[in-house]
Amino acid sequence: MRFIGKFFQLILGSFFAALTLGAIGLFAIYAYYTPKLPPDSDLRKIEIHVPLRIYSRENQLIAEYGEKRSRPVKLDDVPQKLQEAFLAIEDTRFYDHNGVDFKGVARAIYSAVTTGATSQGASTITMQLARNAFLTSDKTIDRKLKETLLAIRMEQKLGKREILEIYLNKIYLGKSAYGVAAAAEVYYGKPLNQLTLAQYAMIAGLPKAPSRYNPIANPERAMIRRNYILQRMLELKFINRDDYGVAVREPNTAMVHQTTIETSAPYLAEMVRAEIVKRYGETNAYTQGYHVYTTLDSSQQAHAEESLRNALLAYDRRHGYRGAEDKLNLNEFKNEEELRDKLSSYPKLGDLEAALVLHADSKSAELLVGETKTTLDLNAVKWARPFKSADQRGAAPTRVSDVIKPGDIIRIRQPDKTKNTWVMSQIPGVGGALVSIDPNDGAIRSVVGGFDFLHSKFNRATQASRQPGSSFKPFVYAAALAKGFSPTSIINDAPIEIPGSKWKPQNFGGRYVGPTTLAEALAKSRNLASIRLLQTIGVKHAIDYAVKFGFPRADLPPNLTLALGTGMTTPVGMATAYASFANGGFKIEPHFITQIKDGSGNLLGEDKPIKVCGDDVESCTITTSQDPEKLDEKPVKTNDKDNKKTTEAKPIWETSELNGETPSDGMQYPAAERIIDKRTHYQIVNMLQGVTQFGTAARASRVLNRKDIAGKTGTTNDQKDAWFCGFTPNIVTVTWLGFDDMAKLGEGETATDLALPVWIDYMHRILKGVPSKEWERPKDLKDEDLGLGLPSDENASDTAVPTGNPSGFQYRNERELMTPRPNQQGGTAAPSPRRAPERVEIPEQLF
Repeated sequence: MRFIGKFFQLILGSFFAALTLGAIGLFAIYAYYTPKLPPDSDLRKIEIHVPLRIYSRENQLIAEYGEKRSRPVKLDDVPQKLQEAFLAIEDTRFYDHNGVDFKGVARAIYSAVTTGATSQGASTITMQLARNAFLTSDKTIDRKLKETLLAIRMEQKLGKREILEIYLNKIYLGKSAYGVAAAAEVYYGKPLNQLTLAQYAMIAGLPKAPSRYNPIANPERAMIRRNYILQRMLELKFINRDDYGVAVREPNTAMVHQTTIETSAPYLAEMVRAEIVKRYGETNAYTQGYHVYTTLDSSQQAHAEESLRNALLAYDRRHGYRGAEDKLNLNEFKNEEELRDKLSSYPKLGDLEAALVLHADSKSAELLVGETKTTLDLNAVKWARPFKSADQRGAAPTRVSDVIKPGDIIRIRQPDKTKNTWVMSQIPGVGGALVSIDPNDGAIRSVVGGFDFLHSKFNRATQASRQPGSSFKPFVYAAALAKGFSPTSIINDAPIEIPGSKWKPQNFGGRYVGPTTLAEALAKSRNLASIRLLQTIGVKHAIDYAVKFGFPRADLPPNLTLALGTGMTTPVGMATAYASFANGGFKIEPHFITQIKDGSGNLLGEDKPIKVCGDDVESCTITTSQDPEKLDEKPVKTNDKDNKKTTEAKPIWETSELNGETPSDGMQYPAAERIIDKRTHYQIVNMLQGVTQFGTAARASRVLNRKDIAGKTGTTNDQKDAWFCGFTPNIVTVTWLGFDDMAKLGEGETATDLALPVWIDYMHRILKGVPSKEWERPKDLKDEDLGLGLPSDENASDTAVPTGNPSGFQYRNERELMTPRPNQQGGTAAPSPRRAPERVEIPEQLF
């Protein structure tokens, strides 16, 4: 008996010793690993990676940035059957354990000992979340211990539903999809509540091995796992046998669904992306699910892209064919399928499809395009005279095979989408830009920085710093008006000889009209008259005046060449400056972001732009109490307390919408500062209306048939840049065309023939149905203070001067213009004095 007692004593002692050592060991493990685990405060800060999404003012998706795609949802919005599908396969005892399923662990150990096979059944949903959120996937004892301890702590700090919600939003499910909502969109193109039971089970089968059980990459394995999950759901009584029978018979319907871009505005999207990275950092920009709402108008943007692309294609077509985009050796490809694979590497640009020439003879060519074939006849390629230079092309083709050969990669397009006919085209070599802004607050409504963003990410609307040419002249003329000149003041348009300088400015064609009014000189873009005007008012005064419009002083040459637009600016810069002409004389700043929200819809930031709302006020209030239907009523007046001034706020229907919502009643905005006095403003706008009525842009008035348009053409030396900057009281649009390498556009390719047609086409679209709106005329301004009643000149261009007697006026003297009088032939004619070259002293160094 003593022996037996000592034996039990030894056993019990050993048991308590082992228990003590085990407890000490567990405490040591806990003490060792606890400092390495994230603090309690971070458990609820598990980051869900959500892409950056950018929207138009109508809430249409413009772009999405971020490698990981996620759509966070509340657990209440996750269908119960989908939750149960995950529980059935990943953690059936989820609501019974405390983070570690010890029964599951025992079962896994027993299975490993008896069968020699390992099981993943011991890993709970909480442990998976701990591993995915904070730890690595290394299969080590160290990581497993951390995972276990962290899972226990998460169960203590977070509720079951909160853990399951975070898990279902964060779990990786293949194809860059994180979370069940993202997977539903990626694989089925639907929201969660529109999926079937079989589709729930398919998604639930992905966490174990997203690539091995992927329904797209491995459909057979995916179907086996899906049906196993349905079987488990039946065993656990999550579904009945009828549900099971329907689900297992459902075919695999998964396919990759890309995010649907609703509005094409890639250049603006890149502007927004860069700004969000600047504000929040690169990591946060692509993972925090920011929703950025912009000022962009989807309809205007679509018109802008089409108008500019059509113009670039038209220019490129009339200057000849530059050859195949690429050449393939057809003998190197085994079959047509390999040819299609190669062809798919050439992306669609604009509406230009890539096509591979399979055969070509004198009458036709057979092409491979996408998954089909088509043919081109001689009519489809007859435009393609070989390009030799900007001013020279080769002979017109007489055979299709003169233009294209087998193996050529070319571009084709359908001029008429309703007909299945193709014509040959090519990616334009010329660049261009269009930007349209609201002059009342600087909101960018549309912006296009080139033919296609995939072809060139260089944004010519914001990054192309070019000489504006004659489109800069209005700022010189406005500076003169501010100094006491009037549109009827006389300036001499005659040659200038500059002592000590090789610069010999001249009008296009070498024609001069002698004494002329400022109004006519600007309308007809008289270079010599503009130079003399600048020399008279002083270069310093003109620069000081131009700087107020936003032109950097460093970009304005301090010499007489400034009159011809030799400074440097961008299309957005010109649009911003011209906005002051359009809005009554106030300085605004361009902007393109209205609101930034997080993934839950919480407001993170709201950009409040400067708005035009009157003189001598610091802020203006927008009210929503007005009825948008009553467009003829006057705007509501709001009182500025600090300045004791009454100001007219813009009606809500004329203001920028904030992500499709109406601004809050009483929202305040900083007021724009007046930089042009009312008299000068009306005079310069009236002169710019003359440009569109009888000057270099007279085509605009004839086509648009409205009087509330004004603007100025601009062509630089050797036709390297073509501009048109035009506006109405509610919109400013600038168009520019030119080569990135400063190559010549070609003889006769002036702004009147290049930039102006783009502007007219775009404005014709966006102004359709919009009533005209005139600028307010100062009461003390008389007709004789304006350049009214000037004759029409249908052949005017910004560089060309009509033949004969271009002046069309009789003069009382060189300082006063008489009212135009009809001559005997019914026109307006008068002698145009020819003068010897005038010598001028230049106060600043010219070069």
